[in-house]
Amino acid sequence: MKKAIIFTDLDGSLLDHRTYSYSAASPMLATLKKNKIPLIPVSSKTFDEIIILRRRLNNNDPFIVENGAAIYIPKDYFSNQPSKTKIKIVKNDNSEFWEYSTAKPRKYWVELLSEIEMEFKNQFLTFSNLGDAGIVKYTGLSIEQAKRANERNFSEPLLWIGRQSKKNDFVNTIKSMGADIVAGGRFLHVIDPMSCKGSSMEWLKNSYIENEPKNNFLSIAAGDSANDISMLNIADFSAIIRSPVHSRPKIDNKKNCYISDQFGPLGWNQIINRIIEENFKTKK
Repeated sequence: MKKAIIFTDLDGSLLDHRTYSYSAASPMLATLKKNKIPLIPVSSKTFDEIIILRRRLNNNDPFIVENGAAIYIPKDYFSNQPSKTKIKIVKNDNSEFWEYSTAKPRKYWVELLSEIEMEFKNQFLTFSNLGDAGIVKYTGLSIEQAKRANERNFSEPLLWIGRQSKKNDFVNTIKSMGADIVAGGRFLHVIDPMSCKGSSMEWLKNSYIENEPKNNFLSIAAGDSANDISMLNIADFSAIIRSPVHSRPKIDNKKNCYISDQFGPLGWNQIINRIIEENFKTKK
């Protein structure tokens, strides 16, 4: 049986770039819920941020944080616990997740950035430098939202404030030191090169296959930015969401590639609906 799994970027895709609202995507979200199609957030956001969003969405599926650095699966979601996972307990409600990650910790990337701070003096601001109040200033988030955004375990975001001519030098330098750097909607994210949205998507898809081998699981990846390219390239169906603030990501895999006409969650609703209608049987 052919079954869809949707892996979606959040900011600029399912969530509006400016308001963070998903209301325009509500019709399709209801259809997915009715048809028990898993909706997997795959984001640069933290565990704490996505936990809050999942509650608002009434979503009980797995999710992927910090640009692919870690995967979280609700305990007992599958009949068997995936290998190499450990238990993570949410403090305020004692809910439990299986966690899978091979990424180096945030501290490692913060220390690496400090090594080149003088070489690129006054060219960038990290989340660690900004602190919660600084994050509020540059994002418009509330202080509570900023705190959750700063609760990182595997990566370090930064805001580039220097000359564009120096930006390429910075990216090349950080990569030569063993890091990777990806561009999100507003920030650059220093991450482990062994972790990305695409590899985490494939790992999680394989977990579905292992637990339900009779089903033919097909992945749908939705995204609007360069940091979504790794999953858009390897998904069975790619949904590129147009952005009002930047050009759409260029991917190598043109097969089963869909591009929205609208921006953000409106475009997300349009293109996910089209992919599902054309390729899967669903209840309305």
